[in-house]
Amino acid sequence: MVMHWLPRLGARVTILGSVALLCFSVLTSGAVAGTAISTTTPFSFTGTNDCVVPAEELLGTGNVHVVITGNLSAGGMVQSHIQANFQGMRATAMVTGKKYQVPDSETQSLEFDSIDAMPFHETFEVMLQFVRAGEDGVPLVPGEGDDFYMHILAHSTVNANGIVTVQDVTANVRCQ
Repeated sequence: MVMHWLPRLGARVTILGSVALLCFSVLTSGAVAGTAISTTTPFSFTGTNDCVVPAEELLGTGNVHVVITGNLSAGGMVQSHIQANFQGMRATAMVTGKKYQVPDSETQSLEFDSIDAMPFHETFEVMLQFVRAGEDGVPLVPGEGDDFYMHILAHSTVNANGIVTVQDVTANVRCQ
């Protein structure tokens, strides 16, 4: 079940990383402190609930609200924060027609020196759930629920000498 979600997580990291580079270019081109960008966009998505037998392929819609904030200090330190909240996300199983609520949020924080590549701090967090209406699915593992839950937290720190001092990833993926 975990391997199924890792490619999607990689795509999200890539998307948020691209947004972070956009934020950096906005900050460095204008050298403006306290830059903020906020947008809400409707979108559709697909997913899979691997917590029921058989696994349910989902098709859904919702809105993504993205807030990007940043600051460029006079000394060249860049701080940015990207937060994506997925609002009103609902999905329907393509075969069974079961309804799902889909809470999801993601954040990424960056701090780095725009003049020198070090020091560098980054934190990434994602929380995703597929909450199936009712508890009537056949769970993948007896005794567990039919809802999918994922929480991933990653952090890395590189000091001014280029030495990685913290590199930590925790992943909690379960059926509940």
